[in-house]
Amino acid sequence: MKARTAALNQIGSILVSAPEAIRAKYSPLKSTDRADALARLRPSKNITLTTAARHLGVRPSRISDIERGTRRLDDIAHTYRDWLQTA
Repeated sequence: MKARTAALNQIGSILVSAPEAIRAKYSPLKSTDRADALARLRPSKNITLTTAARHLGVRPSRISDIERGTRRLDDIAHTYRDWLQTA
């Protein structure tokens, strides 16, 4: 549970520096709803876990951990967020 809380806090911290359109869309949501909405971004763009992991040079389980909020991986999470925004 500590990892999930840390991941939810991390998402909130990242959101502060996100582009205005992203902040406006996700800031009003509760942290758990926000995490769920952001986790749906990858599938909505037809990007597989394997594709995302290959691009970032990590195992697919790391991407899954970030999306589910089970592990805090700051450096990968920032890169993953930026990549999803441009994909």
